[in-house]
Amino acid sequence: MKFRPALLLRVGVPAALVAGSLVVLTSSSGSAAEPGPYRPKFTSHQQTAKKAEFEPNAVMVKFKPNATKSARKAALTKLRATTEESLTEDLVKITGTASAPELLKKVKADPTVALASLNYKRRIAAVPNDEYYNTDQKAYLNTIRMPQAWDVAKSTGNQIVAVLDTGVDAGHPDLVGHLVPGVNTTSPNRGPIDDNGHGTMTLGIIAAGANNKAGVAGIGWSVKAMPVKVLDAEGSGYDLDVAEGIDWAAAHGAKVINMSLGGPGDNEVLHDAVKRAAAKGIVIVAAAGNDGNNVLHYPAAYPEVIAVGATDATGALVSFSQYGDWVDVAAPGWDILSTGPRQLTPPQYEPYWYCTGTSCSSPIVAGIAALVRNKWPTYTSAQVTARIKNLARDAGPRGIDPFYGAGILDAYATLGGKWTSDFSTSAADGNDQPARATVTTGTASGTILTEGDVDWYKINSADARNLRIDVTGPVFNEATRTTNFAPRVDVYNSQLQSIGTAENPFPPVDPNTGPIWQALTARAEVSALAGDTYIAVRNANGSRDARAYALNVSAAGTGATAPGASYPVSNALPANLSTGAAVATKPSVTFASDVDAATVNESTVRLLNGRTGAVVASTVAFDAASKTATITPASALLDNSPYRIVVNGVHESGAAVILEPFSSVFSTVDLVPGALETFDASGGFQKANLGWKIPALGDLDQIIVRRNAGGKYPTPTTGTLVYSGTASSFANTGLPQSTTYTYSAWVKDRSGKLSAGKGTQLLGMKSGISTTSTKLNIGGSITLKGSTLGIDGKAYPTLPMSIYSRPANGKTFKLLTTLGSSSRGTVSYTFKPGYSAVYMLTFAGNGDLMGTRTNDITVLVTPTISSTLSPSTVKLGSTTKLSGVVNPAHSGKSVQLQRLVGKTWTAAGSAKLSSAGAYAFGIKPPYKGKIAYRVYFPSDGDHTLAYSAIRTLTIT
Repeated sequence: MKFRPALLLRVGVPAALVAGSLVVLTSSSGSAAEPGPYRPKFTSHQQTAKKAEFEPNAVMVKFKPNATKSARKAALTKLRATTEESLTEDLVKITGTASAPELLKKVKADPTVALASLNYKRRIAAVPNDEYYNTDQKAYLNTIRMPQAWDVAKSTGNQIVAVLDTGVDAGHPDLVGHLVPGVNTTSPNRGPIDDNGHGTMTLGIIAAGANNKAGVAGIGWSVKAMPVKVLDAEGSGYDLDVAEGIDWAAAHGAKVINMSLGGPGDNEVLHDAVKRAAAKGIVIVAAAGNDGNNVLHYPAAYPEVIAVGATDATGALVSFSQYGDWVDVAAPGWDILSTGPRQLTPPQYEPYWYCTGTSCSSPIVAGIAALVRNKWPTYTSAQVTARIKNLARDAGPRGIDPFYGAGILDAYATLGGKWTSDFSTSAADGNDQPARATVTTGTASGTILTEGDVDWYKINSADARNLRIDVTGPVFNEATRTTNFAPRVDVYNSQLQSIGTAENPFPPVDPNTGPIWQALTARAEVSALAGDTYIAVRNANGSRDARAYALNVSAAGTGATAPGASYPVSNALPANLSTGAAVATKPSVTFASDVDAATVNESTVRLLNGRTGAVVASTVAFDAASKTATITPASALLDNSPYRIVVNGVHESGAAVILEPFSSVFSTVDLVPGALETFDASGGFQKANLGWKIPALGDLDQIIVRRNAGGKYPTPTTGTLVYSGTASSFANTGLPQSTTYTYSAWVKDRSGKLSAGKGTQLLGMKSGISTTSTKLNIGGSITLKGSTLGIDGKAYPTLPMSIYSRPANGKTFKLLTTLGSSSRGTVSYTFKPGYSAVYMLTFAGNGDLMGTRTNDITVLVTPTISSTLSPSTVKLGSTTKLSGVVNPAHSGKSVQLQRLVGKTWTAAGSAKLSSAGAYAFGIKPPYKGKIAYRVYFPSDGDHTLAYSAIRTLTIT
């Protein structure tokens, strides 16, 4: 059996308390009753706003690098403070008698201090939940396409992942061999022992041994993880320990850092440690948090960190996941099976725990970051982050959004696999703005089917009266449901000025048993004037919920609910969360009140590309009479693309009051992509260089190029596939010559639509070469003749044809000459070769014709050998001299003197040629009579063998 610790907690609870309170079974049999879960006492932070916690009488300090020890000591004396031992000299904790905020003011004024901050407390972002149903890893790993990703990359090489958490059970059998030495910053003299359980879980998600027939498979398959204990047994710790852990990991080889921890409160000293690690190229990943609200959660909210939200296995954002514009990406975070510390696991269970929370999502992304770093080792941390975000699958509102960030992690695409479709989203419900509010007389119902959806209602009052507005949702139960509705209601008058707001974000908590899972009601009591009253209903957390809520409006109450912020617009077009807008759309925003026309311009009313966040070049026109600002893009919008209308900085008319920021999302119609703007080819020898210009479109999947041999254009299903990808050029090599090649190319979008084809053709060519002689003496001339014609025999005048040569014993061709072809497609070149050589003729090809190359032909060159015998008559016993010159000179090469004996030439001596090619032999004949002599030059590759003229010596 696998151990399921207690449910996801919204505050830190000692893991030892959770485990120690479980009912112990007397048998480990799978048929025995499961122990009941302990539901620890806690108060929901969502009932009272969570405040940043910090150490009461201490601050974090980073001294300036040039601050001497004596200067630091003097500063401490002046502050009446002491320091604690630290892993780094420059970063310390200073403790005094004053309160932390007062101490911080004094410390910041000291000239030896570079940075100082309150020592904020951070908590684990999740502890295991207590659901008892059986599951495995497959469902949530399929959500990120992990099995396909492992087919692409299993190795993380030397990309060490540091896990800053509660430590690790280093002896866990599924982690043995996957750890490198770590550290404990909370107690430096102890190792990173896990006394909570959270650290072993988060580390195991990354580094549990894969393919070992036991336990679970870590995302990193064979990754090495570095346990850095920065949190205590209760799952909490201070920023000083976290910052020290970051610095220690950076100094000891970590390439990726995972922090499944966080909390509110920006700490510039902690941020400085994050920035130092990022400057070293380390990829930093952190959990976005489990508060189910949009409060900034640090360190995840720092720009150098990949902030990770949580989804369930279907890809739906879970109701506890933090959200906001600082969230970068989402990954599964519900029932993630991982390793658990053996000492905290009851004996009836295997040491494997189910983990729920953004704590469990963050290590999934960190594991992928390690795989990416190993596959592309030259990537910077920014490039790794960009790849993870750019290749995420869109979910929720189209484009970048505050709930999923760039989307849900796609491990396969991130590691180089093929793109797949985005997660689906619900259609717009038609009551997204006040102008499209659903009219009600008192009761209505609706659903929040997309994250961030707002339902608008309108009720009319004949006279001023008090109204009670109740919004009641379905049962809220995070123990059994991943998505839950927590009602929030905002009420406005006819001018969309706020007259009341209320929300109920989380169920009540029993101090003994925990949350009381029940339907939640948010009630607003307002004083409504005669006329229209507008009611906006939304989810207080970031998730969607297909179950219906109920709206009830009655003439009752005290009208005393405090108002919130006024709503800035009455209408926006295209409608929020709508799809299918025309690419010629001119988005518009109609303000709820009169505004200062001078503040409505291209900097305050903008259109953004929802996928990249880039500002779309546009002009903004404002009509004061209708209060409408119209955005006219400089060019047509991309098809099948998300866009975001953003209003920020517009003033109310006659006042310095700035309207509340506003944004609305829509996406354009999915059109058949346009054909390539250009598609052309240039021929080469056995190669076609293809190039094209891709039309503007928002959902490019790939360019597809196919080829036929011959003159027939291929179709999308015929011919040979040449290329599929997103580049703008490709070299098609290995093509047999003397063949015509015909190409067609199409644009394919992500929904599978193909553009019209565009074609280009390269005609096949053939070439030949001949010579007037294949062997000649040095100094003689040859004529090389060549031709290049189409495979149909057609001649192309003025084609540049190049003749290349190489020595007969060499390997490298060099250009001999380039000639233009005649009207018959021929060339002729006469010259005197100086050595034996191999020749060929080429035509490089052009924009219409393929290149060609002839076969090789060899021309041998024979040297000349002069010879003089003087005297030619000698007496027996006397000597004579045979001398001459070899042309061309072969300095140092040996030539042989041969004499005729009977009918056979035999060697009679040898001599080395001088630098001028001269030789000389002394001859002393052995007998009377006549003897024939000659000189022999052996072949050397540059020239063939040669003989001198025969010289006859008479001996008397």
